[in-house]
Amino acid sequence: MINSNEKISTNKGRGQVNHTMKKNVVLPILLAGTFVLTACSQSEAPDDRPVHITMWHYYNGAQKDQFDELVQKFNDTVGLDQKIIVETFSKGSVTELEDAITASMDGKTGSDPLPNLCSSYADTAYKLYQKDLLVDYRPFLTDEEYNSYVSGYVEEGNFGSESSMMIFPIAKSTEVLTLNNTAWEPFAKETGASLENLSTWEGLAQTAKSYYEWTDAKTEEPNDGQAFFGRDSFANYMLIGSHQLGHTIYVSEDGAIKTDAEKETMRRLWDNYYVPYISGYYLAEGKFRSDDLKTGRIAAYVGSTSGAAYTPEQVTYDDGTTEDITCSQLPLPNFEGTEACAVQQGAGVVMFDADEKTEKAAVTFLKWLTEDEQNVCFSAASGYLPVKVSANNMEEINNYFKESGQELNPKLEAMLHTAIPQVQQYELYTTKPFEHANDARKIIDSTLPALAKANREQVQALLAEGSSLADAVAQYSTDDMFEAWYEDTESQLNHLAD
Repeated sequence: MINSNEKISTNKGRGQVNHTMKKNVVLPILLAGTFVLTACSQSEAPDDRPVHITMWHYYNGAQKDQFDELVQKFNDTVGLDQKIIVETFSKGSVTELEDAITASMDGKTGSDPLPNLCSSYADTAYKLYQKDLLVDYRPFLTDEEYNSYVSGYVEEGNFGSESSMMIFPIAKSTEVLTLNNTAWEPFAKETGASLENLSTWEGLAQTAKSYYEWTDAKTEEPNDGQAFFGRDSFANYMLIGSHQLGHTIYVSEDGAIKTDAEKETMRRLWDNYYVPYISGYYLAEGKFRSDDLKTGRIAAYVGSTSGAAYTPEQVTYDDGTTEDITCSQLPLPNFEGTEACAVQQGAGVVMFDADEKTEKAAVTFLKWLTEDEQNVCFSAASGYLPVKVSANNMEEINNYFKESGQELNPKLEAMLHTAIPQVQQYELYTTKPFEHANDARKIIDSTLPALAKANREQVQALLAEGSSLADAVAQYSTDDMFEAWYEDTESQLNHLAD
């Protein structure tokens, strides 16, 4: 890896020719011809100076180390052969990276020139695209090369037209269901609960109800059952669920939001999250649901595959006691009667406008980086998924680690055994970016969880006063309650379109 403080010198020495003037008039003529030929040959010679590519990213820790090693490998091999030098800079967090890009675009004092390449999520990439700063990758890829990538990953960058590719996928993630096997096994043994029931949202809600009742019966205290399930990134539940049910809650249309908050679809989303939540079957307390599993608050959660390395191995209960646990990853649940669908997420790489030679060099690096060997090395070793169809293959991944002599983290291996088939069998979906996309996501990420949490507290207050769980829940799961939430959420989304 080139140190970011080093200066790369490509100055070429210029030869000097000294001549002894002769009285013979022929000599100056010959010399003049020599100078002409020399000048022509120098002007026509190809520019053999190396192309210097800069890239900004937000990788840190082990992921940054892995990326740095790959960049060094490129510079020592393909880069050396093709005279391409790649220099990368970590800008810290995603937010810090976006701030650095904004400062460079605005020409703020002390800011660096824009890089050639930059890690970017779709929303940020779309803003850069609107400013006409980005280069379309599609002309640099043959149809065969383009089709070698997982379709959902490259389609994310179809800004402006379906044939464009403004984002180059590097490593992606999806979501899976993580289950505390240690908590599940005695429950399943005593109740007959089946893992198959966890394949649908309806089945999961029913299983969570059974788990609450089973744990409640373990004590003399009434209504102290334990929640079974929690979910990270609630907006994904709303977006993927509504898409599965045929009425994606909002989409991008000509760069603006188009809403389709169809009432029956929204009711089904409500019934399979809000009602179980206020009943005590679902829960969300910690920053992440893995935190809730670590404290024994829940026994299962849906989270990103990129967090697989942090899958809990021990539970610490309220009384300070601990218990070692084992966890497994299961496919993301789907709504009954729908086609399997999961989110695809993760930043790709955008390319800023430059001369043709620089752009070609940058694409050469990205193509190399996403070849199976490099991409498996970077993605699988850091909790992400490869971006090519051929690399999303457990045999391919296992062979790489076997031949390289590296060990695959057991937690990541367990995740990959679930996530890879999911990538192959599920539709991978994400919304196209548009103006106010972040605002729209915040709305669907917050309105229902906030209401569910507030009304769970109301239900608990009624339980403390002696109400039955069924009666308490009935007071806060009325049609009027749903209608009020539905109309408020729809109104907020429609306001973004005004």
